[in-house]
Amino acid sequence: MPAEVVVTGIGMVTPLGATAAESAKAWEEGLFASCSPLPELAGTPLESSPTARLPAMDPAQRLSGSRRMLKYMSGAAVLGCVAAREALAEAAVKERFPSDRVGLYAGTGLAAASVDEVHEMVAQSIGDDGRLSCDLLGKRGLSATNPLLSFKILANMPPCLISILEGIRGPNLIFTPWEGQTAAAILEAWQAVSSGKADCALAGAADTAAHPSTFVYLRQAGLLRQEEFPASAAAYLVFERADAAVKAQRRIHARIIDARLFPAKEGIVDPLSARMGRTFAAAPAILCGLACLSKQSKISISGVDAQTFEMEFAPA
Repeated sequence: MPAEVVVTGIGMVTPLGATAAESAKAWEEGLFASCSPLPELAGTPLESSPTARLPAMDPAQRLSGSRRMLKYMSGAAVLGCVAAREALAEAAVKERFPSDRVGLYAGTGLAAASVDEVHEMVAQSIGDDGRLSCDLLGKRGLSATNPLLSFKILANMPPCLISILEGIRGPNLIFTPWEGQTAAAILEAWQAVSSGKADCALAGAADTAAHPSTFVYLRQAGLLRQEEFPASAAAYLVFERADAAVKAQRRIHARIIDARLFPAKEGIVDPLSARMGRTFAAAPAILCGLACLSKQSKISISGVDAQTFEMEFAPA
């Protein structure tokens, strides 16, 4: 018989707060994200378009003991690692569970690099016809950039770095890049714990939709409506069996009743968008975290991949 699953750890970094508690408090108070245009887009059609700003945060302090890894991290990796550590610490996962019994189920957003990081690589890869040449990329372009750049632009690196920094060695799955994929990650985490495949699971996502390159793509692809603004954020939750949490006298934020992912009947419905901005891959995990902290009974979101995710909770 499937075991009852509860949420015992929540970590978040959002435009509303640098921690889960700050984000939830601002959400409950009806606050809005602070927005401003990106200086990197000055002189372009998006020069006056707002993007959500993240609160001040010292990643080196939040990731104490892992400072040397920061130079390998993209913005999404930093946000994801900070949120994951907050969630794991609250649930005391490292102290309570063997590393090979802790699962990691993560969504990832679109990978992006700054113009400065890739300019020379792209310049060396342009053929005489003015088009990007895969042949020249292999012959000249790749050697013109720092090989460590791959750590920043591979989409799976944020959860990979989480597993390295936190010593997670259990079952894992990575989904990319939209809301429905992170929803699938959350479903897999719930089912893994319920079925006994893992004793504990960390599930969530990080996304940097407000990165200049990503913002440009989202607008060009029509994935961000004119009245919407992008936001970078991350959220992770710790799932474990109810009996284990009770035995260890851990704080239980919510009990999971049910979760579903199905084809959307309407268009995009994102409850976060008006106040926090569109966070895409991070949105389902943020909604789950806010619901658990504010004792909501249900969340629902429909993303750009035409899938609707619903999850029901019971108060602890």
